[in-house]
Amino acid sequence: MAALFVLALGLIAWQAPRVKPLIPPWYGSVLKPGEQVFPVAVPEWKAPEIPADRQARFDFLSRYAVLWPGDLPPAACDLFVRVSLQHWTRRPLQPARLAALREGGGTGAVSWASFRWTGQDFLDDDDGDGDPLDTGELHAGGAGSEAEVFCRP
Repeated sequence: MAALFVLALGLIAWQAPRVKPLIPPWYGSVLKPGEQVFPVAVPEWKAPEIPADRQARFDFLSRYAVLWPGDLPPAACDLFVRVSLQHWTRRPLQPARLAALREGGGTGAVSWASFRWTGQDFLDDDDGDGDPLDTGELHAGGAGSEAEVFCRP
């Protein structure tokens, strides 16, 4: 038994310098094949500067947000939710659905609005439809995740 152990150690020592090191591939989280969602690391710890101008803000978020998982039909509004310091997700949203999601059920037309959406809201699905966005979960002001809605006329 000892001879086999010594033989195994000898083979390992002989083969080790001849084997190229294994370099793991860059890691990314995916939902569908070929689709990268979030990088593992970000270049800086500070949040990127988002333009204050409404159109420039929409362009910035459109460029950097990843699509919400699942197949959602096109809609007149786009909801951007900040999921981390540097990451946003984007989903189409019908104006009628937006009215239901707004706390207090606001009925006025929206071209742009900013909301708070808490982590607890994201973790639960109150109505069991598979969508974590539920009635009354977009709150005005306060701390929490940022959610912005842009609607086309």
